[in-house]
Amino acid sequence: MNVTRILTRSSLALAVLALAACQTPPVQQDAATQPSDAATAAAPAPDASVQQPPIQEAAEQGVPVAVFLADTVTQEGWREVPVGGDSMLYLNPQPIVTRDDLTGVQAGANQQGQGLLALMITDDARSRLEDLTGRNPNKRLALVVGRTLMAAPSYAEPVATGQLIFPVGTEDNATAAARAIAGVDEGGAPAPADAAGGVAPPQ
Repeated sequence: MNVTRILTRSSLALAVLALAACQTPPVQQDAATQPSDAATAAAPAPDASVQQPPIQEAAEQGVPVAVFLADTVTQEGWREVPVGGDSMLYLNPQPIVTRDDLTGVQAGANQQGQGLLALMITDDARSRLEDLTGRNPNKRLALVVGRTLMAAPSYAEPVATGQLIFPVGTEDNATAAARAIAGVDEGGAPAPADAAGGVAPPQ
């Protein structure tokens, strides 16, 4: 898997327009819920005319990451996850996308300063995502990184992109999550195994 350290603001600003406005607060997950407490959101690929930062190889010891179908309405067999106050999110226990499906990860921010985390996925994962979101309209994609539910934006149409972009609070959150997923430190070197335990939720 490759990691791009910083995704330029101009390209992410365009991509985030495809995200639904409805957002679910992040919650901490127990280690027992890994790796299947995540879901994701999609957006079109960045403008190819924008110069991208260099890509580096990622280490193998990155934190678990997964994307799940989710809903705010109870679903038979789905896992109930509290998301603040009396609100609940219900996650399909079977992930759509896992770490093995990733080909790269990028971090950055939009023009308003909102942190964005982009996951690049394989063609097989993109096909699964398109099929499942087509058969389950008007639900959410929940992103779980480590033990943290980072985002769960909604979608209205089948998600057919190979790049999934999630709003994760701040740019620092996005950068920390990208490094944790890639298993690298600030300099791009493989991070110690014990440094990949979890990611703080968005502020």
